[in-house]
Amino acid sequence: MTATAAASPSDTPGTAPPVDAPFVDPAAADAAPAEQRQAALARAYDGCAAAAETCIRHCQQQLATGDAALADCLRTALDADAVAVAIGRLARNRSAWAAVLAKQSLSILDACVEACRPHRAAHPACRACFDACGKAIAATRAA
Repeated sequence: MTATAAASPSDTPGTAPPVDAPFVDPAAADAAPAEQRQAALARAYDGCAAAAETCIRHCQQQLATGDAALADCLRTALDADAVAVAIGRLARNRSAWAAVLAKQSLSILDACVEACRPHRAAHPACRACFDACGKAIAATRAA
């Protein structure tokens, strides 16, 4: 700055430049991303529950024919379905507990994904469960 130039308010230490933007309530600003995270959790966990239910039916049909290859897949899909239904409902209700429970459920969903992994190519229901529970895991990590 030269001796002849006048100092602008932004050049003066401790002085903020004028603001032309409208007032935004910080509480309201934080609510929108929180609602978006809740909606994303609800979609992901609802999808996981739906896919797990389909996988459960498929595994039960296979077991009924004497094919026990999907027994682990069935056990983990039952667990994944139970937590996914609960978390999806909590998220739709905008409960603060949705994200807390979702983080606690990651081990359950990981187990389901790993049990479905070897069966994805041969069983579309396992592939759908693998994909949907993987999306729920990703949504939880993003929340």
